[in-house]
Amino acid sequence: MKWYFIDDGNERFFRNNNTVYDMHQLRMDEFYLTLNNYISSSDTHLYTLNKDCIECPYTSNLRLPDKASIISKYSTHLKFRIASGYSETYLPEDETETVVCNLDDDFGQFGIYNVDVNETGCFTTTLKEPVNIYSPMLTVALIYVFSFIIIYGAIFTWNKFIRKKIVENTEPTPKKARIKSLDTFRGITIVLMIFANFGCGGYHFIEHTTWNGLHVADIVFPCFIWIMGACIPMSLNSSFKRGHSNKVIFLNILKRSIKLFCLGIFLGSGANLNFLRLFGVLQRFGVAYLVATTICLFCLKRPNNQNDDAKKPNMLEDILILSKGWIIALIIVIFHTIIIFTDLGGLHKNRSYVDCIGGATGYLDKLLLGNHVYQYPTTVEVYLSKPFDPEGIVGCLTTIFHVFFGIQAGVTLHVYKSHTQRILRWLLWAIACGLIGGGLCSFSKEDGVIPVNKNLWSTSFVLVTSCFAFTLLAACYVLVDLRKWWSGKPFLFAGMNAILMYIGHEMTDGHFPVRWYTEDEGGVSRRTHFEALLSDMWGTGVWVLISYYLYKINYFFTV
Repeated sequence: MKWYFIDDGNERFFRNNNTVYDMHQLRMDEFYLTLNNYISSSDTHLYTLNKDCIECPYTSNLRLPDKASIISKYSTHLKFRIASGYSETYLPEDETETVVCNLDDDFGQFGIYNVDVNETGCFTTTLKEPVNIYSPMLTVALIYVFSFIIIYGAIFTWNKFIRKKIVENTEPTPKKARIKSLDTFRGITIVLMIFANFGCGGYHFIEHTTWNGLHVADIVFPCFIWIMGACIPMSLNSSFKRGHSNKVIFLNILKRSIKLFCLGIFLGSGANLNFLRLFGVLQRFGVAYLVATTICLFCLKRPNNQNDDAKKPNMLEDILILSKGWIIALIIVIFHTIIIFTDLGGLHKNRSYVDCIGGATGYLDKLLLGNHVYQYPTTVEVYLSKPFDPEGIVGCLTTIFHVFFGIQAGVTLHVYKSHTQRILRWLLWAIACGLIGGGLCSFSKEDGVIPVNKNLWSTSFVLVTSCFAFTLLAACYVLVDLRKWWSGKPFLFAGMNAILMYIGHEMTDGHFPVRWYTEDEGGVSRRTHFEALLSDMWGTGVWVLISYYLYKINYFFTV
């Protein structure tokens, strides 16, 4: 594997004997494969299977010509199998009698490989070494670190020598103490969410996992909704202290939920009325916020007097305060668990349930929403399944349960004033969630009673991602609020305008200067990971700078 600072082979054409390969015809994560068939059988086929497709059959890709060669380009995400005397479209994974060989080689981006096929097996030769797709991470990191130093230097110079003279005679305005770790946490999640939505640089391990499992992008949304829950107790207690009635508070909750739901429809539903998507990210925010906050409204105790906060809490005070709410949340998650024991559909389990996607979850969403579900989930390309909405109705149940873990973190923050007590309890919750969630999925991707699954928002997914959330909040709290080793910047700025950041990045996706790409004469855009990563990091960085500007002008958008 060759190392380039840009994951491009540099050369346009590669010649091997009399064969010329046009390297610019390859896209990201693609390679050339030359198959030389020396088998006289007319039914020798190349079958392919996406590596993410679990318990799926191989699909016939092409028939190999008799005693001839054929050159094709393929994705590095595929597994290959060659079979002779088997001409069906789908080859079951456990079918071995007709298999000539499995191509188990680790084919890499922009590599060129030659495979000789005969009755005794397959023999692979590397004609051109692939490029290292991870080298652009270092290149892009250096570019943006250098850019950050320049920008930070300019800001520092302005504040130190110019702005200081302007404001040196003005009296500083006292500011209310704020727990910056909450904003920092929220900022980290929204920045990562923007990067994930912009494309993750094309890196498979960052993008959303196809079905079961957990990639980096899968952690972002649950952490974002978790931190929303952490802020709910503080918001309600503030309303309680102002003397607002439950009716007034509930109307404000309902109003905010409706706004979030409508914003979600506007941003993600498209314009085709036949396939208008009714549920999505902000819609789920709205539903979860409405239900979880309403439960807390009637379960949390109003402070009787100003001395309530001064009382020394007992060891289980934060759990007892939320106990009634936890009972309701557990009933909700039990009901959801009964529903989700399902099969995936499409190619899953050797095409046993072709028309089924997401089992009862998908069925209920389809029954209630019809065509108004997400049309292009990750499962469509890999499993050849039908449309399925990963933010559908049924998943809202465990999302409410998810929010309650965030609410628990917020109640702990409100009840205990000692840094040690707060951090210790968050870490204990993290350990408990991690062990229970890991136990449900047997600490594996595909096994266990309830695998980790974002599309179904499974209970194990809630617990495992809550483990990450508790841990991250504890870390941010120590660094930002306790030790003050870090100011939380630049994520602090993004966290204070998270909703605006989300709405803005959705509306500006595809518009210069936030988003850009280049296209060569072959019509190929985002051909390399370097270009994709540079573009996605740029778009994310633009919104971080916008959040900094909004912070400086003291503008904070709320719904």
